[in-house]
Amino acid sequence: MSEDAALIGDSSMHDSDEAAPGGGFYRHRLTIRFTSGETLLYTVREALHAEDIPVNVRFVVINSYLCDKPEECTEIVLLNLNDVSYIKTEHVTEEELQREATTKREAELRSNTISPPPRLTRIGFI
Repeated sequence: MSEDAALIGDSSMHDSDEAAPGGGFYRHRLTIRFTSGETLLYTVREALHAEDIPVNVRFVVINSYLCDKPEECTEIVLLNLNDVSYIKTEHVTEEELQREATTKREAELRSNTISPPPRLTRIGFI
């Protein structure tokens, strides 16, 4: 990794097949913050560590899939690493994700808005 080693990190050493204390499996919240201050949040299966990004990488490719239909890609995003101030992952349990989804649905009912269905994301580098 180059001088951008501080670009990413992970607060967890859990992997996607490790059972979480509250049931289910660990997932990871992927946070991407741009130099402009904008932030993107995704849910991924695997933690991201500094050694996962080769030195010569310039772009991040994000593929999102519907959780209930993993064969259907719903979003493809290409990000230039020059525009990213940091990328990090932190573990979350299925229970935490379900609680967040319930809170989100309740807020949508109050505001009469509808959000897209839950997605699971894969991240790659080119």
